[in-house]
Amino acid sequence: MTNSKTRLYTVSVASTSFTVEAYFDEQGDSPAIRFGYEQEGRKYKGGIKFTRVTATRRRAERCCTPWHIDGAYDTLVEVEHSDWVAELRADMHERWRDAWNMHHFLVYFDSTGCFEIIAESWAALPDEPVS
Repeated sequence: MTNSKTRLYTVSVASTSFTVEAYFDEQGDSPAIRFGYEQEGRKYKGGIKFTRVTATRRRAERCCTPWHIDGAYDTLVEVEHSDWVAELRADMHERWRDAWNMHHFLVYFDSTGCFEIIAESWAALPDEPVS
């Protein structure tokens, strides 16, 4: 892969400290990558939410190449000039092909692997204490 990546956001705690492994949660109106961690004896949850998700895929850690990790370790990046976005646009009905703003987001977490999401936008979820 030769696509360049632009760094967007680094999670607040290293994935090596996650006590709840990162997962993609498709429930509700805010699809998100979610994770949990402990800090100073308190449990927290955090994540990254996405709007208008078109497609997702996940690679187990054992299937990730250096390209999936470099620059994306605990960091959300945008894949510029994405072949995957181009493929999806080509597969869409002509009427919808350019109706959606699609970005290819990627993040790698230790022991979990790589998440890739095609979506319109993203936002960091606030780290919240778990009661």
